[in-house]
Amino acid sequence: MGQQQKSVVDMSGMILDRDCWRAYLGGFAEYAPDYFFTFGQRLSLSAGIDPLEFAAVAERDPETALDLLLASEFFDFDLDAHAARLRADGVRRQVIHSSMRLLPGGGMVNDRIAEFGAKYPDLLVPWGSVNLADPRAAIAELHRCVGELGMKGVSVTHFLDVADPLSEGADEFYSEVEALGVPLWVHNGHNLSRRVPVDWCCWRQLDVIASRHPDLVLIAGHGGWPWVLETIALCQRHPNVYLEFSTHRPRHMARSGSGWEPLFAHGASTVRHKILFGSVEWVHGMTVGELVAEFGGLDVSPRVLDAWLHDNGARLLGLD
Repeated sequence: MGQQQKSVVDMSGMILDRDCWRAYLGGFAEYAPDYFFTFGQRLSLSAGIDPLEFAAVAERDPETALDLLLASEFFDFDLDAHAARLRADGVRRQVIHSSMRLLPGGGMVNDRIAEFGAKYPDLLVPWGSVNLADPRAAIAELHRCVGELGMKGVSVTHFLDVADPLSEGADEFYSEVEALGVPLWVHNGHNLSRRVPVDWCCWRQLDVIASRHPDLVLIAGHGGWPWVLETIALCQRHPNVYLEFSTHRPRHMARSGSGWEPLFAHGASTVRHKILFGSVEWVHGMTVGELVAEFGGLDVSPRVLDAWLHDNGARLLGLD
C-alpha cells in the first residue's frame, strides 16, 4: 500500500454489547443452528474457551452454551474504546449493521445500534435490520429504523428468515427501500443453514431484484462467494449493484483457487468503482487496521486500494 493511502470506509462493521450478542447468537441457535455451532466455536477461541467444550455443551443445551460463551470478558464492550481504536486505524466511517432480534431487557438490537451511532455520528453509521418472513412487519420496521431511529440503510438475511427473496411481499419491501433512497445490504452467496438451499439468495436472485428496482442501491454482502464472477457481472450490468467482501480474509482471497480471482482481475478495472471494503472483525479476530494492512501486502495498486478501501464507500455514503 502506498504511503498516501487514504482513510478507510468500512461498509460492514458489527459492534455488539453483551445483550446484543445474546440476541444475535440466540437467533442463530433458534433458526440456523449450523451457524450457531460455527460462530460459537470461532468466538470460543476469542473468549478463551475450548471450542470442543462449547460444541459439546451446545449439542445438549444451546442456551447453556450461550451462557458459557457470554460469561467471558471478551464480550465486555466499551464503545468509547472502540471508537478510539477505529480512529487510530484511520477509519473515516464504519457502517454498523444490526439485528431485528429482541433484547433481553426489552427493545430491539436496532434500537441499541442506533444509540451507538447517535453517540458517534461522525464515525459510526447505523443501518437497521429486518425480518422478511413477515414483509408487512419488515416494511414497518424499515420506516421506524429510517424515520424514527435515523438509521441510514438496511440489511436483510433471507436464509435466516427462510424468506423467498423474490416473493410478492419481498418485492413490496424493496419498493419501499427504493422510495426511501437508502442502500440495501443483502446477505449474498452461499449459506451454511441446511434449512434452505445453499444458493437461497445469490447472484441470480439479486439480478432479478436489481432489474425490478433500478434505483435501489444493492450491496452484495460477503461478495456473493463462491459466485464471485457472476456477482462481478451484476456490478457491470446494473448501475446500482455493489460488491462488499466482508468476512473474507485478504491473504486467503489472494490464494490460487480461492474463487476470488475475478475480483482481482475485474475489480481492478471495469468495476473498480463498485468494490467495497467490509470487516466484521470478530470473524477472523482481526481489527480493521490489521485487515487493511494485509491488503497492503497483496499485488493490488495503490489506486485500486484507494477505491476499494475508501473512495467507493465514501461516495456511497455521500461523504465526498
